[in-house]
Amino acid sequence: MTDPNPTELRTQRRRSGADLHRKETRRHIWLPFLLVCLFLLFLILLVALPTDPSWRTRASFIADFMSSILIFCPAIICSFVFYMLIALGIYGMNRLHSGARSPLEKVENMTAKIATRVDETTEKINEKVVDANSRIASLTHFMSVFDQPENDDDPTGDKKEK
Repeated sequence: MTDPNPTELRTQRRRSGADLHRKETRRHIWLPFLLVCLFLLFLILLVALPTDPSWRTRASFIADFMSSILIFCPAIICSFVFYMLIALGIYGMNRLHSGARSPLEKVENMTAKIATRVDETTEKINEKVVDANSRIASLTHFMSVFDQPENDDDPTGDKKEK
């Protein structure tokens, strides 16, 4: 028994690969397509073949069925692209949300620290203002000597009539 030529084996593999591809194409693409077409034809004939006078009802049923098949199925297939875009958008927003979480937490912590510092600083300023006002409060009695008298007189010195 002699070993076959390696080039012959390669050509046989190539041919068998092409044959295999043709066979798989027939089996996986054309066979389901033809089966669906035959099934639709069977459904149409099942409704249309009886020879009752109510053929208009059957024809209406066939028309409704075919319009639903021929209109809604392509619409669903065409809208699949939009559904995928929406799904990709949701996925992208989820990724952005996850990616923005840590920087936003840093900003939140920084603003909390700044708010704490502002509160502490304003508290210190308020204490100093209250302390200064309490020291000046004793002097306000003596400084009231320089205040203008509060009367209803006109600045010219004329009295107003009541």
